Amino acid sequence: MPDSTVPTAPPKLTHPVPIPQDAAVYSALSTDHYPWTEVTADLALRQGQGFTGAFDAWQGPRWARFLWHQGSLLGGYTHAGQAVNWATVMQGLPRARVSLTELSARMVDLLWTTRDVDGRPAPAAWPAARPVLEAQHYHGLMLSGAACSYWLAGRHVSGDLPAEGAGAWLFAPNSEANRAGLLRFWQDLLAATHGAHPLDATWQEVTVRLAEQHPCLDPFAQDVTLQGGHLTVQDDVPVEEFRPALSAALRGVLARLGVRLVDLPITNLRDRPEWAAAGLETP
Repeated sequence: MPDSTVPTAPPKLTHPVPIPQDAAVYSALSTDHYPWTEVTADLALRQGQGFTGAFDAWQGPRWARFLWHQGSLLGGYTHAGQAVNWATVMQGLPRARVSLTELSARMVDLLWTTRDVDGRPAPAAWPAARPVLEAQHYHGLMLSGAACSYWLAGRHVSGDLPAEGAGAWLFAPNSEANRAGLLRFWQDLLAATHGAHPLDATWQEVTVRLAEQHPCLDPFAQDVTLQGGHLTVQDDVPVEEFRPALSAALRGVLARLGVRLVDLPITNLRDRPEWAAAGLETP
């Protein structure tokens, strides 16, 4: 008999996933006592001070979350990532409970980029899934019942892990739906790196060594190639395979060349959401 607890279609995030509360500014305040006008004025002041974090409002089953990154409002959203604006939330949730929490820029980016993605089942029950996620440099959220954990480039950095033997759903910006954007990022990154430090010869040496661990890097298969700094990935190579492979290859190449990541001329690329997911830096 089919398991009725498993969705027949990829799930969306239909509730505001729990966020770390160790840097909460305020939590679950009633707008009956902390009016929306004061909330708005306070947030405007914080935005001018470069606030990075999340604001949540809920009233019964209705909710909205707003995210800021260094004073810039990324936007507001609700059920399944549907966009909402501030005026709509004030009108639709007149007697809300509200919370404000400071977060790291990477945590905010992770929440923003997973707000509307399709979930997929974890590769195994917990904790058997852990080494797989680490090897894949998993970057996203893991939900199992009420437990939500945050993963940055293969490392669990915050939140509650699943119970032993429990399954989970993964919500990651690095999915097949975002394949084109991920490829563009890696093409831009490798082209910029090649412009400063020619990569081709060293890339061949390093990928031969890594091919056993990352088969798509096998130079004889031609699934992933780098020529003149131009990256090509064949369509049948899945994102979950080429993303950690490219990360391992670039880190290996830079180590062989004696080049530090911080010295690369890629300042603009560090501001893109794919950067944190690339697994090139320690979270």
